[in-house]
Amino acid sequence: MSPSALVFGEALIDRFPDRSVVAGAPLHVAAHLLHLGWAPSVVSRIGDDEDGARIRDTLRRQGVDDSLLQVDTTLPTGTVDITLHENGGHTFTIHRPVAWDAIEAPHPMPQADVLYFGSLALRDARSRSALERIESRFEGLRVVDINLRPPDDGADAVRFAVTHADVLKLSDEEVPAVATRLGLDTGPAALLSIGPRWVCITRGARGASLHAADGRSWERAGQDVEVVDTVGAGDAFCAGLIDALVRGLAPAEVLERAAARAAAVVQQRGGMPPIPGTFG
Repeated sequence: MSPSALVFGEALIDRFPDRSVVAGAPLHVAAHLLHLGWAPSVVSRIGDDEDGARIRDTLRRQGVDDSLLQVDTTLPTGTVDITLHENGGHTFTIHRPVAWDAIEAPHPMPQADVLYFGSLALRDARSRSALERIESRFEGLRVVDINLRPPDDGADAVRFAVTHADVLKLSDEEVPAVATRLGLDTGPAALLSIGPRWVCITRGARGASLHAADGRSWERAGQDVEVVDTVGAGDAFCAGLIDALVRGLAPAEVLERAAARAAAVVQQRGGMPPIPGTFG
């Protein structure tokens, strides 16, 4: 039987200067997990509008379960304006309030092997309450991706994310910012001391490191690939990380698998795997 995942959080449209695409870290992660042989279900909320219909259609074309995708008749589907930079990086403008700010907890409460969410999904009290209800009853592995997107990066949301993670992923730039918000020393050891069993720190083209609660750590250098844009690279990495950890691979191979997925994504536009998708 395929491993299963509940993927909670933002469902939105990324607006690039020349086009728009279905996006959102949870949707990216769900699509990549599906391509790795998983059965992911998206827990999110869209508006009753053209953008929402496009998101649902994309999930169905990818093969991702959309039975827990809710429709809001008042709030619009989420959108993000993206500015691309010459070095391959990007900046965001994330609009609010939108439908994914008002996610409701499913009933009955579903179970899965993994619950994934990011800190951005905690910016509104409504979606945060829904996640707290899901998380309090969840019996599987909790995987959290820190996404510090000012002004939606408050200390309360970050603390909840870190302390409720079994596996915590964040970038090297986010480590000191998270430490400051939580009043911790900077570094993986401090993060591991308040909840996670694993902390994974990504460094973009410079690679990544994986840290265990028992003090061991592993490093992987970056891959030399042509970067088209970096949108969704961290989400692809996270999907590879989840898959390799759950399958019980050695930590060095976990990093190798995760990095390979991220390297594939930075060589294309957008963070979704192609439909029908042939990564890996």
